[in-house]
Amino acid sequence: MKTALLMLLAGLGATAQDTAVVGPHETLRQVAERTVGDPGAAAEIQALNGLATDTVPEGTRLKVPGGERALALKALETARTLVGDAGASPAAEARLKEAEAHFRAARYAQASEAANAAGKQVAAAPTPQSSAFSVEVGRDGGTTTVTVKKGPPVRVEAEGVTRPVPPGVSMSVERGQPPPAPPPALVAPQPGFPEDGELLKRRPDRAGRLGPVKLSWAGVPGAERYEVEVLRDMEGTPVFVQAVSAVEVKLPVLPAGRYRWTVRAVGAAGKSEPGPVRRFELVSERLKLEVQKGQWQ
Repeated sequence: MKTALLMLLAGLGATAQDTAVVGPHETLRQVAERTVGDPGAAAEIQALNGLATDTVPEGTRLKVPGGERALALKALETARTLVGDAGASPAAEARLKEAEAHFRAARYAQASEAANAAGKQVAAAPTPQSSAFSVEVGRDGGTTTVTVKKGPPVRVEAEGVTRPVPPGVSMSVERGQPPPAPPPALVAPQPGFPEDGELLKRRPDRAGRLGPVKLSWAGVPGAERYEVEVLRDMEGTPVFVQAVSAVEVKLPVLPAGRYRWTVRAVGAAGKSEPGPVRRFELVSERLKLEVQKGQWQ
């Protein structure tokens, strides 16, 4: 699918000049929500100010994103739509991931540049002209099954009713019956544990890695499995990607640091949108040794 690109290059060389003062008992997420309108921008403010922690004393004056963030966000939203709609090439997906990483690190000019590059790659890619599909008729001739492997959706018509069959989906039509209605779209799973921004203390193993951590979410009607992705929060580097049939997953031991995760449902209706992003931080829980005085001391 080729779509006109929204190119947002004007003003990208600007730097963030807006500032804000941390109020009494105010967290970095609250500062982000007050100034930017998005609590998720806390990581960007942390990167913008070179902060090692998201705990900031009251009265601290911080740099906060200005208008260049809005430009970068629009470029990102356009690139996400183009890459998602087109089933884009790995190169376009890689540029989009690069743009996401720049955005989280408050490098808005680079984020816009990478997002626009991803959109250009989608527009330049050839549009599929044909679909690869198969048709199987049952032995008694009463059932016809159409399976689309790739390409644009295939339209199936019977009894005056036409239904599209998207790639990766099979549709069985009974003789004398219209094609069945598609199953309802899957809703995005709602994350359960851990809570957003939760600090998780775990004892380190011999290599200094921490765990275990269990992620859980609410089940989605019609879901056959769930795809879980865990990334390093600042770098955007995937550390765990897995499909599971349960509504929870146990992560392998991980280095200390901040992480974010999402989960999406997968079923006969296709894939849902990713659920809300959740973040957690892993810190080492050291054993406290108590030495009591005795007669030999």
